[in-house]
Amino acid sequence: MSPSPPGLDASTDEYDSSTGPIADALAKFIAESCSYACGGENSIQGSELNVTGQNQEGFKPKPLASPVTIRWDAATTNSKLVLPADLGSNTADAEALAELLRCAQPATFGCNGMEATDERYRKALEMKPSAFSTNFCPYTAGIVDAIAQALLPNATSPNGHHGVRAELSKLHVYTSPSGMFKAHFDTPQSASHFGTLVVCLPCVHEGGQLIVRHRGHSTTFDWSKSSNSLQWAAFYTDCEHEVLEVTSGHRLVFTYKLCVSRGLGDLAGNCDVINFQQLPLYQKVKETLVNSEFMPKGGHLGWKCSHAYAHGTNAGAAALPTVLKGSDMAIYEVFRSLDLPVCIRPVLQDISNFYSAGDLGEVEDLQGLDHVGHDFGDPYTMDRYSNETTMRDYYDQYPHSLHKVTWLQNRAEAEGNVEIAYVAPYADLASEAGVIYSYCALICRISPYEERVNLDHTGTTE
Repeated sequence: MSPSPPGLDASTDEYDSSTGPIADALAKFIAESCSYACGGENSIQGSELNVTGQNQEGFKPKPLASPVTIRWDAATTNSKLVLPADLGSNTADAEALAELLRCAQPATFGCNGMEATDERYRKALEMKPSAFSTNFCPYTAGIVDAIAQALLPNATSPNGHHGVRAELSKLHVYTSPSGMFKAHFDTPQSASHFGTLVVCLPCVHEGGQLIVRHRGHSTTFDWSKSSNSLQWAAFYTDCEHEVLEVTSGHRLVFTYKLCVSRGLGDLAGNCDVINFQQLPLYQKVKETLVNSEFMPKGGHLGWKCSHAYAHGTNAGAAALPTVLKGSDMAIYEVFRSLDLPVCIRPVLQDISNFYSAGDLGEVEDLQGLDHVGHDFGDPYTMDRYSNETTMRDYYDQYPHSLHKVTWLQNRAEAEGNVEIAYVAPYADLASEAGVIYSYCALICRISPYEERVNLDHTGTTE
């Protein structure tokens, strides 16, 4: 047998009865709420956050953003506010913000198909895009591309690709001591409208946390900790969300509608603008890892990709992992963020599928094991001209290793790519061509419990 490919342990692990239910619970979480919300941060050029060149988690530096300029027409002159601003000691900055507040209007919300105002439900100010301009662009900041791969719906455009269009809705200002927005849902305004993006501008404030809820889960985005960076969150329209009361300062945000459009991302493994620790899945995986009943001796955890990729060709293989999308991208990046070794490999169809019930004894020793290929690429071709050739012979020739993998879900066999092309001879018949398919799968090596018990059990998901 060939050695294991990089990223996979050569051993076959044994599992106790507790691992299966825990893995099932994690799989259920992924299916229901893996990526209903995501968020991230862009440090402002020249801010103190970039002195060391790293963020607080020790990862590589996040992308730098320019100071945000907002211009609007005041009563007698054109006004401008540049953020971050020194509102405590710079009189000009404080006056510019005060002028912005005077020119803004009470914020509205949808009620029975109408725009309504009620400070008991929403207390904030707003400006429509027609009343101001800004130099901030979520596209150049990398935010839209990040959202496209983390949250994009499964529906595809006619050409097989789809992306995200962000439409600026309003500038909202939540001012202390009581700016807030009670729990609500966003109403889709078109067939392509699937989500909301909120970008918090760098302005000193406390409180005003954004809480996003979905199917019994919640994620809290607290942007009061830094006034020197752009922070953002995106979520689906069917997620309930609210803004808690701002207790001091001013919370300024740009709000965008997220709509489906044509496009294609290329970000997994290269996306610095999104903070994958803010994905709901991140905390769930951490909770799973610190559970002593989950893979106590370690093992392999697998995810058969939800989306189709051309992994059975050299060109398609070269695009992985950067073209992963949706839950596939989220799982890959969450595992990486937790320093878990994760690799992307082809996994052959179960060999037992090629045997009748009475012949399964020929592969009895392979039951419960997966044939994990060493690498992606064009189909592996085989020619065998012996009548004694069996399907096991074709599997044995393929460069792979056997592993016991705990799968987080089952996928239909037809969703794979051709991995092996072979010629199967028969006694009195001409040789017959056949193929064996493979899945594109993410496989993560889980360390024994005693090695992962000290994993920091913190996170943003509540």
